[in-house]
Amino acid sequence: MMGSRLFVALMCLSQLAAADNCVTDAQGSDIGLGVYFDQDMFIPGGNDDRDYTMGIAVEFFQDRGPLYLMGGLLERVDSVVGFDRRCGRVYRSFLLGAVSFTPDDIGNPEPIFDDRPYASLIYLANKQVVADESRALGVELMVGALGLGVADSVQTSLHQWYRDVTGESEPVDPEGWDNQISDGGEPTLRLRLSEARRLAHGDSWDMAGTWDVNLGFQTNASIGFSGRVGDLNSPFWSTPYDPVNRGNFVPAMGGDELYLWAAGRLRGVAYDALLQGQFRDSEVTVDEDDLRRLVWEAGVGVTRSWSDFQLTFSINAKAGDTRLDAAPDEHFWGGLYISRQLD
Repeated sequence: MMGSRLFVALMCLSQLAAADNCVTDAQGSDIGLGVYFDQDMFIPGGNDDRDYTMGIAVEFFQDRGPLYLMGGLLERVDSVVGFDRRCGRVYRSFLLGAVSFTPDDIGNPEPIFDDRPYASLIYLANKQVVADESRALGVELMVGALGLGVADSVQTSLHQWYRDVTGESEPVDPEGWDNQISDGGEPTLRLRLSEARRLAHGDSWDMAGTWDVNLGFQTNASIGFSGRVGDLNSPFWSTPYDPVNRGNFVPAMGGDELYLWAAGRLRGVAYDALLQGQFRDSEVTVDEDDLRRLVWEAGVGVTRSWSDFQLTFSINAKAGDTRLDAAPDEHFWGGLYISRQLD
């Protein structure tokens, strides 16, 4: 029922977004590569190894080419919901990424029922954005696999490396990955539609309102804002906020620039397979009654661009996803995002 309501809302919002007239522009010409890292150890004293513990993604952005694997399907989606790519400049990307989540007591091999479960996702995503000076419309299709053993191996290796370098006894190796959501692996997918509209701007600042709707292994909707201040040359919608998890738009660099940015969202949650499980039986899942239906997300950062190179450092935060006794009320992590325009 909740999913069908979100779908109706999605259709209404997309038709409203498509109702405006816009001017046809040339295809985008940027071709480049982005590498994104999320880690709680990027924040001093923040190496808690709980909740969202790690994320990594590599993004190729370009107009056309063999990396745009799901282009035909996204064209059908664009046509159905009214996101007409002939209006404005077109940006495309192909993203390969992985995220992982853990409870607080990672040294315990037994199932933990009063904290969020272990969960991991490896994914491929295609994104397409149509943008002009005042609006950007995005569609993303993500396919992936839940419950593979890669997250266990990566986290264990990272912890061992950290102990070797620092000589400390922590962080301990994770012992509970056999209890993760969909352990052994199963396929999944998600469709996202999103929009950003410029609300106000000046010579050295801008503000935008945003919304997005997700259908699939995460079914939810959000509204939010973003703002930038500094030496700006890139489009208003290209704020590099949380690209591993919910990067609604592809990189768009505008030459030399240096700016501070902030972004925030309120998200209504109907379903989350990373907490509640999917089709495959899972040792630990979160009941519907323990799921937070309204959560906040926020980030602040600094972005520096030199011609064809961009570097961002951010501090991100979100509300806890559950009401479970041992689960945190909020979680913080750092992000390091690097993009390079190749042509």
